Amino acid sequence: MKKVMSLMLILMASTIWGSEKLTLNESLNMAYKNNYEYQNVKIDQDNINLQVLEGYKSAAPKLDYSGGYIATGDKNKMSMIGDETKSDQRLNHQLAITQPIYNGGTVITGIEIAKISQELMTYQLAKSKSQLKLEVIEGYLKILAQVETIKVYQISLEEVKVAYEQAKRKYELNLISKSDYLPLKTKVIGIETDLVEAQNQYEIYMIQFKNIIGLPIDQDIDLKSIKYEKYDLDLIDLSGDINYALLNNKDSRISQLNTDIVEKQEKISRADLLPQINAKLAYNAEDRHLNDSMDKWYWTAGIEVNWMLFDFGKSWDAYTRSKNETKKSENIKRKMLDDLGVTIRTNYIDLVKLNGAIEAGEAELDASQENYDLQKRKYNEGIISITDYLIYETQLNDIKLSLIKSKLDYYYAYEKYLEDLK
Repeated sequence: MKKVMSLMLILMASTIWGSEKLTLNESLNMAYKNNYEYQNVKIDQDNINLQVLEGYKSAAPKLDYSGGYIATGDKNKMSMIGDETKSDQRLNHQLAITQPIYNGGTVITGIEIAKISQELMTYQLAKSKSQLKLEVIEGYLKILAQVETIKVYQISLEEVKVAYEQAKRKYELNLISKSDYLPLKTKVIGIETDLVEAQNQYEIYMIQFKNIIGLPIDQDIDLKSIKYEKYDLDLIDLSGDINYALLNNKDSRISQLNTDIVEKQEKISRADLLPQINAKLAYNAEDRHLNDSMDKWYWTAGIEVNWMLFDFGKSWDAYTRSKNETKKSENIKRKMLDDLGVTIRTNYIDLVKLNGAIEAGEAELDASQENYDLQKRKYNEGIISITDYLIYETQLNDIKLSLIKSKLDYYYAYEKYLEDLK
């Protein structure tokens, strides 16, 4: 066990010494630059911008070419170019410009959807950035908490080892029984195990954190500590924050824009019930018998009308389904707003609860530390037993670890409260 613990301490030292020290802000900037999922959202935003351009270009004229070769014989024989068999052979070419005149509003609505999607993508990017920020903060705090946990176990191990060595000498001098000193030996082994486990967990948290911010796993880094700050929760206007978030929160805006898109898609579905009208100007040439000089070009111009008059109600069913999707979208939006109000209120309650837990934990730590020091002196003077001493030592460690967790949870909860308002 000692060999394992020594190895872990060496690994910890190699990670901390000579490594790059990062602040939380530096870690966030790295994540915004390197995180794969966030980069994919930015690519999606570029695609939406291209979609807007596609929408405008769909209303512009289109130039296309068509041509072909056709051979027709007067007998039940196949004939190709150069055969003596009498046949009718044609080459034809056409250059045509087509301009949409009326398509039930499909083009205009498509452009409107693309513009809404462009705004929607802005909020999606902000949401992705917010989620990434909280993910980085959570990973950062886990590592800091684990570092403090390791320190607690190291201090505890040092003190218990001193008590263990003293008890061992007393046992060798027949001043105490073996049953009196063995609990200390068990305690030392238990703390060593806890320490190794905490160090291993630190390594896991560090690997996960490097993956989030986009650093190589083998790159050594160290995180700078965060100063604990107590926020004045009396300055929070919960009702005002909820009302603000319901109108301006990114999830609120995303939900509204999604509803707007569904409504526009309903219009596109309705356009399938209407005629499609295009203007067409074409320049044609046809070479019969492959002997002409292909200089007999002629133009044609006209209006094309396409209208699905009967398809057993298929288009109408699609339109009705689209209207139902609009109703669903409204319900989803209302539910999201209800959930958002609950989320912000829950975040605030968590802040208040953690604030109280920290105040109680600090007071409890002061009392426990003072009591532990007193009981330690009593143990050294032989007034209390080893079992009683270990009880106070365990209580002190538990309070320290609980307070560390509460403070870091409090920091995260405050950041989450602010992010959910944006």
